[in-house]
Amino acid sequence: MKLYLYRLSLKTSQQLNVFEPRKLNGERYNREEWLRFIFSKTFTFQHQGNSFFFVPELLVATSIDEEVIVGWVARDRSVVERTAPWDGLALTERQSWQASLLMIDPRHHEDGQKVAFEANNYIGKPDSVIASLFKSDWGMEADGPFSINAYPIIQERSFSVFAETHHGKINQITYDVAVPNMFGSPDDFSKELGVLRDEANVSRVTTRLHSDGVINTDTSQLDEIASHVERGGGKITARTRDGQKYNSAQNAVSEDVDVDGVEPKSKTYWERIKGALDRIF
Repeated sequence: MKLYLYRLSLKTSQQLNVFEPRKLNGERYNREEWLRFIFSKTFTFQHQGNSFFFVPELLVATSIDEEVIVGWVARDRSVVERTAPWDGLALTERQSWQASLLMIDPRHHEDGQKVAFEANNYIGKPDSVIASLFKSDWGMEADGPFSINAYPIIQERSFSVFAETHHGKINQITYDVAVPNMFGSPDDFSKELGVLRDEANVSRVTTRLHSDGVINTDTSQLDEIASHVERGGGKITARTRDGQKYNSAQNAVSEDVDVDGVEPKSKTYWERIKGALDRIF
């Protein structure tokens, strides 16, 4: 099993909504409470025109820390097969379900909340499924107190290595980043994003840099952008004059868990998952 890792950025909605779900005492949910509220029940979301489901896992059946949200992202698929020989081997079609394991640490951390999501070809590309999941309206909770962006955590210095390898050749860089509610970084880029978040109500910033020659990738601001992205704050792509490309999504961090041949509901299965989460969260 391969688990891909993501960071969540939850931006508080500045405009109060009379339909916003509230706690029983009338107070607004904080980030952790909102994530626990949303993922405490089964719901449907749309991805590429298809219906997907989130289904919570009963933690009593696992050895995972009860503070971690555990569930499954599922979709159906039609399976064409044949009947038994004594029934003539006639073609028949039935509905089958596939699911990927999803785990969320909703607790407050300086570097934000993290997500681990199982790669499964039958479910779809992890990045795009995660994007659709966290852009969902979650049924009746569409007027929630936060907008959520989820980006993959990227291998450290992957962009720097590309920039060094193609030094003096890069003429285009595009970045799409979430304004931070985490990291607490003192760098100018994070401060600028914080100002846009607080004063202009911005949740994401997308910028494309072009040069009629080449971009000087040695500048500190580009280092700050790359660092922000690598921690799970966004995505970045780059292109050289001779057509070489960098895409941060292709350098996503993942964790391998050896569960091949292990019964999915067994104690051993969940113990191995727990061992991976102890390293991730």
